[in-house]
Amino acid sequence: MMSAHPTATNPSAASARIRDAAAATEEIFLARQPILDRAGRLVAHELLFRGSACEHANIQGDFLASSTVVYNTLAGMGIEAVLGASVGYVNVDHEFLLSDLVELLPPEHMVLEVLESVVPTDEVIARMEALRAIGYQFALDDCIDLVPDVERFLDHVDVVKIDLLRVCPGDLGGLVARLRRHPVRLLAEKVETPQQLSLARSLGFELFQGYHFARPELLTGRQQRNPGKLLLLRLLSLILADAEISALEMEFKRQPALAYNLLRMVNSASMGLRTQIDSLRHALVLLGRRALRNWMQLTLYTAGSKSNGASPLLQMAAVRGKLIESLMRLDPNARQQDTDAAFLTGILSLLEALLEMPLKDVLLEVYVADEVKAALLERRGRLGQLLHLTELLEADDPPALRRALEQVPAVTPELLLQLQLEAFAWAGAVESDLSA
Repeated sequence: MMSAHPTATNPSAASARIRDAAAATEEIFLARQPILDRAGRLVAHELLFRGSACEHANIQGDFLASSTVVYNTLAGMGIEAVLGASVGYVNVDHEFLLSDLVELLPPEHMVLEVLESVVPTDEVIARMEALRAIGYQFALDDCIDLVPDVERFLDHVDVVKIDLLRVCPGDLGGLVARLRRHPVRLLAEKVETPQQLSLARSLGFELFQGYHFARPELLTGRQQRNPGKLLLLRLLSLILADAEISALEMEFKRQPALAYNLLRMVNSASMGLRTQIDSLRHALVLLGRRALRNWMQLTLYTAGSKSNGASPLLQMAAVRGKLIESLMRLDPNARQQDTDAAFLTGILSLLEALLEMPLKDVLLEVYVADEVKAALLERRGRLGQLLHLTELLEADDPPALRRALEQVPAVTPELLLQLQLEAFAWAGAVESDLSA
C-alpha cells in the first residue's frame, strides 16, 4: 500500500503523473552504468535517464528524470528486462522522495539514490525512515566531505557513494575512516584507472562504479596473454573463416570443457530442440554456423571467470552486439551478412579489455572483414557509425548522442530506447544460458 504522507500525490493519480512526466520530454536517452563488488561481479546498475537537449542530469528538474526512470522500467520493458538479476540505483530528488510515485518501485529491486541537492530536513528524514521500514534501501550520492548535511544523512542510508575524481587521493583515507563510524557500505564511483581501483580496494570499499574494467592496462609480450582465451579466439577465427565442420569438430575435441558446454547449449530449453544429440558433429550441425558464431563470441567473455556472478564485460558486449545488429536491420538495404557483421562488431569491440591486448594485435589473431576492422579501429563506415552511437549511450553524453543520431535519420530517440531495452533483455537471457 501507498503510505500516507502530507506532501504526497494522490495514489490513484500516481501512474498518470508518471506517464505525463515521462511524456513531457520528447527525447529521452538511457545510460546504464554497472556497479561491481570486490570480486568483480556485476551486482547493480545505476539507471540514468537524460533529455537529449540537456547538458546536465536534470530533465526539466530531477523529479522528471526520476519519473521517467519509473515509467520506462515499469510501464515499458519491465524491471527484469532492464536490470536482469541485478539491483537498480535510481536518483531521487526532494519532490520525488516525498511523493507516492517512489512506492511504485519494488524495494527488492531498487536502491533510492539521494541527490546532493536534497536537504536533510525533519520531513525528509522521517520519509526516508518510513520507506526503510517497508524495505527500501538508500544510497547517498556524491559524498566528498563530511559537511553537516551529509553527517545527518549517514544514520539513514545504507550506501555512501564517494566520487574519486573530486576527492584528493591523500584525503580519501581520512574520509573513509570517518565514514566507518557509521553502518554504511562504501561505493567508489567514477573509477577511471587500475590505480584508483587498487586504492579504493585497499581502503575497504565494498562497491565500485565506473568503466575501469573496459579500459584495460594493456600488456606487452605474447607470454603475458591469456592462453585459454586465445584458444577460443582461434576457434572463433575458424568459424568466421567458414572452416569445414570436421575442422571445427576436431578443435572442440581438443577442448573438452568447451565441447561439454556446446552440448549443454544445444540441449538448453532456449534452443527449442527436441532431437537427441549423438555427437559433436551433430551438435554443430543442429546449432548452425550463425548461432555457433554468436555463442562463441559471447563465450569468450565468460572463459576463465573465477566468479559465478554476472560478468560486466559480457553484459556490455552482448548489449552492444544486439543493439548494433538491431540498428543495422532498420536499413532496408541491409543483407543478412550486414546484420551478422554488425553483431560481430559490437562483440569484438571489447576484446581489448578482455584480452588486455591492443585491439590491432587481437585482430591479427582472428579473421574479420575489412569493414569490421575499419569500424573497430577507426570507427569508419556504417558499422563504425553504429558502434560510436552505442558507445555514446554508455558514456551518458546526450548532446553528443543527439548529434550522432542526426547522422542516422531512421533512428529516433524513442526507437533507440526501445531497441536498447530489448538488447538489455536479450543480453540477460544469454547470460543466464551461459552461466546455467
